[in-house]
Amino acid sequence: MNKKILAIFAHPDDESFGPGGTLAKHAKAGYEIHILCATRGEAGRTKTGVDAGDVRAEELLRAGKVLGIKKVEFLDFRDGELSNNKYHKLAEAILEKIKKFKPEIILTFENLGVSGHLDHITVSLATTYAFRKQKIARKLYYYCIPRWRARVFNKYFIFFPPGYKEEEITTTIDITDVWEVKIEAMKQHKSQLVDVRKILRKSERLPKLEHFIRFDEEHSLTGLRETDFFDP
Repeated sequence: MNKKILAIFAHPDDESFGPGGTLAKHAKAGYEIHILCATRGEAGRTKTGVDAGDVRAEELLRAGKVLGIKKVEFLDFRDGELSNNKYHKLAEAILEKIKKFKPEIILTFENLGVSGHLDHITVSLATTYAFRKQKIARKLYYYCIPRWRARVFNKYFIFFPPGYKEEEITTTIDITDVWEVKIEAMKQHKSQLVDVRKILRKSERLPKLEHFIRFDEEHSLTGLRETDFFDP
């Protein structure tokens, strides 16, 4: 078995705020995980006079160590500009990484970017394009949230998608055993502590689960129930 996972995100903190538990769980089990981050999060909040991109990139590196990530790479696209005709350049960079790293599993956002952020949506589209153009990775998973979780976070962003019905979600991973690791990784993003506190407060009483949709062009996986990326 090729025990490699490539996780592709738009900004520093996407990995920890999103599927951080799943990443930590697989790293703990011995899988080699690389993170490909499209931007350095230049548009994020940070102290006046300090380069936000440098700060947030360093935060991602620290969070990666907490999660057990083997390697973090930045593509150095500009935060907030991925949807400005950058699709093909982004897809080419992702495809190049796939060919070099040769992962079995690729992980990214679902098609609405989870939170509706245009950078997230662009990364999802470009990753899907790259996945379809290669024959190395066996599966592509979209990190998503179910409708009951979306209702808790529906005021988090300007438009927060409604989430997915249970029957649309193919893969659910229990992260109870690595929940504290996920929290510690989130806390490495000190420039985003307002969001960290908000997410942790809203997540306190929710089940410690992370959800995914396994990509399938034929849409024949509806009703699939996996608890591991490496199920057949």
